[in-house]
Amino acid sequence: MHAWRIALLPLLILMTAPSPAEAGTHRAHHKAHKDRPHKERQAKGAHGLIPAGSGTVIGVLSGDTVTLRDGRVVRLAGILAPKGPARGTSRDDAGGRAAWPLAEDSRHALEALVLNRTVSLMLGGADHDRYGRVLAHLMVRDGRRQVWVQDALLRQGWVELAPHPDAPKGLAALRRAEDDARDHQRGLWADGFYAVRNPDSAGHAQGRYAIVTGRVLDAADARDRVYLNFGADRRTDFTVEIDRRDMAAFRARHLDPLDLKDRLVEVRGWVEEHNGPMIRVTNPDQIITTDGRWPHRRPARGGKKKKEETEGGGDAAAAVTEP
Repeated sequence: MHAWRIALLPLLILMTAPSPAEAGTHRAHHKAHKDRPHKERQAKGAHGLIPAGSGTVIGVLSGDTVTLRDGRVVRLAGILAPKGPARGTSRDDAGGRAAWPLAEDSRHALEALVLNRTVSLMLGGADHDRYGRVLAHLMVRDGRRQVWVQDALLRQGWVELAPHPDAPKGLAALRRAEDDARDHQRGLWADGFYAVRNPDSAGHAQGRYAIVTGRVLDAADARDRVYLNFGADRRTDFTVEIDRRDMAAFRARHLDPLDLKDRLVEVRGWVEEHNGPMIRVTNPDQIITTDGRWPHRRPARGGKKKKEETEGGGDAAAAVTEP
C-alpha cells in the first residue's frame, strides 16, 4: 500500500540535497567562520603586540633608537635610555646638554643585540611618535629563541621603563624586567645618578627623567588641575600635577587621583621646577601604588559608583615626552 511512498523517497532526497557547488560553498563558509577567530588571535603576538613587518638595523643612535636600511628611524617603545650629549660634546656648552652617565654603555648594549641584524617590528599602540619616528617593539632571533629587545635591555639594566602613552601594550612584563634589574643593581641601577628618589631629594633630578617614591600627604582638586602633595609646604616640596585635560585617561580606567591621599606611591617622569620639584603626570601609567592596590571605581547600576579595590592602573610607568 505504501509502495508509491517508497518509490518517491529517492526523488525527494535528490530534490532537497544541496548541489555540489552549494555544498562546497557551505563548507568553505563554515571553515572560514571556524578559522577566523584563530587567525585573529594569531595576528597578535605575545603581550598584545601586533606584527608590523621587519627591517635590518644599520645604525644605533642611542640605547633606544635605531635606523633601518630602508631609511626608517625606530624609537623603541616602552623604554628610555640615558641621554647622550646634546651637541656631540661631553660637557654643557652654550646651552648644550651633558651626557648622562653610562649613555655609551646603553648604546653598545643595544648594538650587541641588533646591529646588522634583521628585526621584527611589533606595535603596542600608535605606530609613530610625535617626531615621526616608528614607535615599535623589536624582536630578534638568537638561534631558535626570539628575543624581545626591550625586555633584554631592561633586564640588563641599560634602560629605564618609560612607556609612551600611545603605546601601552606589554607594560606589565616590562615592569617585571626592570624590577629584576633594580633588585640586582644591574647596569644603570648601580649608579647613584639613576637612584630612586624620595620627595626630599627629587630636586636633585631636576631636568631629567626620574623615579620618586613617597607618601601622598594631600590630594587637591584645583578646578583645572589635580595636585598630589608630598610635603607640608606646597610652594617648596615635591608635587605631582595632573592637568584637567589628562583626567580623561584616568576616568577611562575608573581611577581618581584624589583616592591616592595617604597612599605610598611610585611616580616617574621628567622632573621640573615649579614651586619646588614637580612631575607632570599625563596618564595613569606614570603612577603605581607600592603599599596596596589603587582604588578602582566602577559604575554601579543606576548610574551610581562604588569603590572597589583592584589592580587598576598601577601596572606601568611614565610617558616619554622627550626625544
